[in-house]
Amino acid sequence: MKNVRRSSARRGGAGRGETTTPHLNLITRIKSVYPSITVSEKRCADLILERPEAVGHLTINELAERVEVSLPTVVRFARRLGFKGFKDFKVALIRDVATGYFVSPVGGRGKGKASTIRMIFEQEAANLRETMENLDEAAMHGAVKAIAAAERILLFAVSSSLPIALDFHWKLSLAGFTSVHSQDIYTQQMNARNSRSTDVAIGISFSGASTDVVRCLSTAHGNGSTTICVTSFINAPITRSADIRLFTAPVRSIHQAIDLPSRTSQLVLLDALFFLLVRQDLNRLSRVITRAESDLQTRRLP
Repeated sequence: MKNVRRSSARRGGAGRGETTTPHLNLITRIKSVYPSITVSEKRCADLILERPEAVGHLTINELAERVEVSLPTVVRFARRLGFKGFKDFKVALIRDVATGYFVSPVGGRGKGKASTIRMIFEQEAANLRETMENLDEAAMHGAVKAIAAAERILLFAVSSSLPIALDFHWKLSLAGFTSVHSQDIYTQQMNARNSRSTDVAIGISFSGASTDVVRCLSTAHGNGSTTICVTSFINAPITRSADIRLFTAPVRSIHQAIDLPSRTSQLVLLDALFFLLVRQDLNRLSRVITRAESDLQTRRLP
């Protein structure tokens, strides 16, 4: 069974020793690599994220002059994003602008409570759309096959990702899966050390750089567990120990104080993963969920 599960995981994402770059639109790709690029390259990225429609009309010389960097820096930035040169980069940018791939707003459009409420809804809706458009369906189906075949699902998360892990843990438990999760990081570390080749380990981290989560997933990976990461940055440390990589659209950078949009997208991504799991064995899992819900009904006030 282990060999079957591992091969399924590789079909859905990168296996051990492999590196892959998910298919992302340019705007999302820039945000995904932002933490790992140079200061000079960040100046190019900042202008593109702030005014993508304007940059599409600039020549390479004009862009370099506008952000005060050298021409080789612009070329290096384009190549870092997977393009042969600035020309291919510019074509992709113009296409993304035409299809509406803009960075989510970081500030309100006006003053007052009403504009703030509207801003939050617009930010989260934009991030959900961006995540959906860039979702790697092969990786999603690879994750479904791995989880369905696992004896246990181990969940690792800290800080603001803890509620995401708890929500997924509850859904898995409701459907009869053996899900293992603790809010205590020391218990998570113990679970990682005791992981087995028949387990699936899932690390959830917006930045992909949370030391405890990265270490837990790495430990499980070393023990032979099939590993899955849910993160927002394609070059994040957590991806190095992940057999299957699931990405949500990032915000401007990992240094944004409160990342509400990506947290919502993580919840929805895992919701989609859960419903794909249920569809794998709909009749049996529906009965399990119905029994669990019936038991919950007995604990509600009339």
